[in-house]
Amino acid sequence: MSKFISVPVQILTLNAAFTTIAIYKYVYGGARMADMIRRSLTYSFIVFFCFAFIAEAQTPTIITNEQTLSRDQNLVINGSFEEPHLEEGDDFGGFLPGVDGDGYYFLSPINTVDTPIAQPDGWTISGGGTLSYGRWGNNINSVSNMGVTLPIAGQAWSSTEIHGERSIYLGNQTPLAISEEPTFMPNGEVVFTTPPIITLKPEYGPDPLQISQNVEGFVPGGVYRMSFWVSGEWSNNGFATSEFGTTAGDGIVGVLIEGYEILYLAIPAGNSKEPAGAPHVFGTDEFHTYTLEFVASDTEMEISFMNWGHFDSLSDTIGWERGQSTELIMDDIIINGIRNVPTLSQWSMVALAAILGIAAFIAYRRKQLTT
Repeated sequence: MSKFISVPVQILTLNAAFTTIAIYKYVYGGARMADMIRRSLTYSFIVFFCFAFIAEAQTPTIITNEQTLSRDQNLVINGSFEEPHLEEGDDFGGFLPGVDGDGYYFLSPINTVDTPIAQPDGWTISGGGTLSYGRWGNNINSVSNMGVTLPIAGQAWSSTEIHGERSIYLGNQTPLAISEEPTFMPNGEVVFTTPPIITLKPEYGPDPLQISQNVEGFVPGGVYRMSFWVSGEWSNNGFATSEFGTTAGDGIVGVLIEGYEILYLAIPAGNSKEPAGAPHVFGTDEFHTYTLEFVASDTEMEISFMNWGHFDSLSDTIGWERGQSTELIMDDIIINGIRNVPTLSQWSMVALAAILGIAAFIAYRRKQLTT
């Protein structure tokens, strides 16, 4: 991001420089006062819109080795998906009894096969198709659908190390094709050379399964950080080392913050066996907590997380050659304000602009007195 964080300082700095040029031309070059004002305003608008365009074309910044954000100051509602507590949840299908005995729920409102269906408070679900099987609720998996006892693990055999007792699983089967195989970076970013085109099966698409929230309480221009916990299906060590363990590479989660481009990040496959040529970004870690930094563009902004399913060269995802990938389990989404007021450098630029304005007025008065 050249990015939004430094835009106010850059605007003020360049505007001050252009204003200085306009004053110089007025005092020493014989330019009229109206010309000086016109030039200054023109420069201001050009600089503002250029930098605003640049800011819109960026992704949030990945912050590494960051301290845990505060849940007490969290702007996200129900960031750990603990509410509401309902009574119709499924306690079977491989899950231990849920919180208050209410098990888990399928997420997609257009799912025509699985029941019960419900969404966590504060969140909306979109995308997916009639067979999208993403769900939320009790995190603890203990037995398979066939009744075979397996080691205790999180949803879809992921990590148990969540906050609270519930998590989100965005299961969505296997895409038909991807336009480009990406590069997985050491910090977890998944990089494409051009915006990817991902084609889903009709019953699971055409859009990825997505969970979103309109978050309120931002101060426009303020700097914020968002952290969130992710784990991959089959990443749990107990499951991976059992006879049911499988081979899986890192998956892909899409993160979209309003005003920014979508950011693609790796979903850790943990203890699953690595596919040939597709090493896990975070080794055998069963989960990873990402922290992103961004600048608020409004008092209310939408955040979204999306999953396309298991990319799988064995199941004919055209364009994918990294074996089978894992799917997304997530929890504990937190947004904290980091800096909501101008920094010292920004105030100094404001002061400089004010001084230049005073200088322009003095120069104008002097020129009036000498004519």
